[in-house]
Amino acid sequence: MKLVLYTAACTGNAKNCSYPHRAEVQDAAQLKEAVRRDHVCAEYAGNYRSVDNFLRSNVLVMDCDNTHSEDPADWITPEKLEGIFPDTAYALAPSRHHMVPKNGNAARPKFHVYFEISEVTDASAYAALKRAVFHAYPFF
Repeated sequence: MKLVLYTAACTGNAKNCSYPHRAEVQDAAQLKEAVRRDHVCAEYAGNYRSVDNFLRSNVLVMDCDNTHSEDPADWITPEKLEGIFPDTAYALAPSRHHMVPKNGNAARPKFHVYFEISEVTDASAYAALKRAVFHAYPFF
């Protein structure tokens, strides 16, 4: 597996749109290093994130925040994900709010799932793929 991410020079800046640092991720240590900063899973023209600047991506990232239910028995965990995607390669990284109460909700598992995909060079096709995964797996 080779995931290509682009990282920012900052963390937690909601106004940031610049992701100039390319990170090729092939193992857990490289993923951990890449996701410690704000990151995106696509290359953008001028390193500036916007739909119009989308160039390519080989990673489909989905958030699992477990907001679909307040019942812990319904929450998706990494272990449950193995049963949902038994023959699919993916990588996981915890979200910053993993097991932290947020917006009045109980602490719960929150993580990002990174699927390697064939390179996509069309922003609309990439968005459609994300919508299709969400439709099939609404816990994302």
